[in-house]
Amino acid sequence: MIEPRKQAYLEAMGFDVWVARPERPLPGRLVVQAGEGSTLLVVPSAEDQEIPIARDIARACAGKPSWAWLDPEGRPDSPALEEAVENGLFTQVVVFGQRLADELFKGEAPPQLIASSAVTVVAALDDLATRGSAKQELWRLMALGAAISPVS
Repeated sequence: MIEPRKQAYLEAMGFDVWVARPERPLPGRLVVQAGEGSTLLVVPSAEDQEIPIARDIARACAGKPSWAWLDPEGRPDSPALEEAVENGLFTQVVVFGQRLADELFKGEAPPQLIASSAVTVVAALDDLATRGSAKQELWRLMALGAAISPVS
């Protein structure tokens, strides 16, 4: 890349300056944090895993779940959700929030399975932290084993 100062100088001299455009970030790419369990918890950003309700959910999972969040840079070497599931051998995938699910699945209805992993979309963490009914629904799903395998 050419420095902005040099570019301005060349443009002032009447030279056409061509510069490479930065690559556009790829949508739906994830950063996956290592864990020991078979559950992948997918949130919009890295900071979301530090919210108290997120820590409570992680403690309720069997083993230490892996966290994943959208890669803000959208790097091509960051995996898409399907690749992350296959690479991590997860059996449960929990996506927090319909907006995140829409981004990951490109507006399509989320599949019930990716490879052999059950996929569940639950309320966003903000809703879980503030709405009792959303939290109650999550704990109900956990008790049924539909969303997350609880600690036995």
